[in-house]
Amino acid sequence: MSTPTPDDVSLVPVFRALMECHTQVTRVSGRHIEELGLTPSQFDVLAVLGDTPGMTCSELGRRTLISKGTLTPVLDRMEAKGWILRQRGEQDARQIRVSLTPAGDAEYRRTFMPHVDVVKGFVQGLPADKQTTLVALLNELKACFEPRA
Repeated sequence: MSTPTPDDVSLVPVFRALMECHTQVTRVSGRHIEELGLTPSQFDVLAVLGDTPGMTCSELGRRTLISKGTLTPVLDRMEAKGWILRQRGEQDARQIRVSLTPAGDAEYRRTFMPHVDVVKGFVQGLPADKQTTLVALLNELKACFEPRA
């Protein structure tokens, strides 16, 4: 094991602040989603599928924050509630398309904007220019962690 360098030590506050922020956002957001009667994963699927004609399972997996192993059971439960419909692709029968049913669309409409309003109430405390800067910095940081070819 190597001795930490000053650069290593200077990263600690960055990661600590990032993780503390993630914890707070997850706590506040998760509590409100549960008050709406959903799990965070169900809300994520509704939010991604809402106002779309649907998408393949692969695309849904890429666009949600749900791990591959968790997505299928979440979709199973949402299908049992009558919120989603899974159909084989027309051009490729190996593809499964997922779309909201009318009941799923109603659930999306009942929950999405109220949740956006709750989160917006917290984020609006940050001036618009700082929000823009924050998004750019977080996207740069995210890119640093993406696999390299």
